[in-house]
Amino acid sequence: MNAQKKYTAAIIGVGKAGGGGQKGGGHAVGYLHADAYKVTNPRTTLHAAADINRENLEFFCKKYEVAHAFADYKQMLREAKPEIVSICTYVGLHRQMIEDCARAGVKGIYCEKPILNSPAELAAVDRVVKETGAKIVAAHIRRYFPAFQRMKELYGNGAIGEPLMCIAGIQDWDLSEWGSHWLDMFRFLHNDRPVRWVFAQCRVRDLRGYGHAMEEHGCAYFEFEGGGKCILDGGRGMNGAWTMTLVGTQGTIRLEQEYLVVMETAKGRVTEDFSSHPGHGYAVAWSNIVTDLIGWIEGGPEPILGWSNMSKSAELNLAAYVSAIRGDRVDLPLSGDDLKINEWPVEVLARRNKK
Repeated sequence: MNAQKKYTAAIIGVGKAGGGGQKGGGHAVGYLHADAYKVTNPRTTLHAAADINRENLEFFCKKYEVAHAFADYKQMLREAKPEIVSICTYVGLHRQMIEDCARAGVKGIYCEKPILNSPAELAAVDRVVKETGAKIVAAHIRRYFPAFQRMKELYGNGAIGEPLMCIAGIQDWDLSEWGSHWLDMFRFLHNDRPVRWVFAQCRVRDLRGYGHAMEEHGCAYFEFEGGGKCILDGGRGMNGAWTMTLVGTQGTIRLEQEYLVVMETAKGRVTEDFSSHPGHGYAVAWSNIVTDLIGWIEGGPEPILGWSNMSKSAELNLAAYVSAIRGDRVDLPLSGDDLKINEWPVEVLARRNKK
């Protein structure tokens, strides 16, 4: 590894000028990627940016002193030739952008979540990875948070007995734009073991956001090989925001605010606070992802957020919607006609409800 080499990075989809955060779109996640490249990680330089919105692009490039700005990301790939590219657009644009980056020779692709728009795209990106050797990581940054790592340790080592159930809710969100984080964390807490099956249901009416139909309320229930089940309520919070509860045969573990781990057993309650831990926080997590991606580019192992693992989180997310379409349990891995669905599955539910 050449510790002195710096990689040129670029961002596709910089986000709303001045920030944003309302459900439905208009976020500024590109700024978080920019901070990782420009501020927190010494191995990268922010070389270029592309966005179809001129105002957003100009504001972003001025803030981060980005020399090369493009309205067309394909032109950016041809002319700026970045070595690492962050894809921060809506999910419906991801697959084509991943392929274009891979075939343009980009060394590392950092894609926002939800990763892919449809089950058919899973196979399409698999083919691109095999053909080009593209190295793709996804932005499921909570795997780097020490509180989640501690929960995984406790849940897996029998601190609350045999693992039974993980439970979480998301106030006023859905199973994908926000819920994909919790689905990925459920996989993390179960050591990324294969999911056996998924049951899900969605209430879909006229809500739209992020370029696609959205459910007003959804719920996913699934089981891992080797035991352990999970429930995610997309649309309704459970016992406060940013919480998750793990249930075992001898107690519970509760996450609060992503830094408090509260374990209750017959021995009493133990609370661990990770808010001051040097590994806690978004800036650290974002920088760690870039560091691991660079290590992979330079011949190291595929990181935990690499495509071969993250594709399984994407499959679980999409399988929940497929179950809602079918009104039946879906066994994983997806197969047959389910893999032929080539659009955001919630669109199918939206059309059905209009009839």
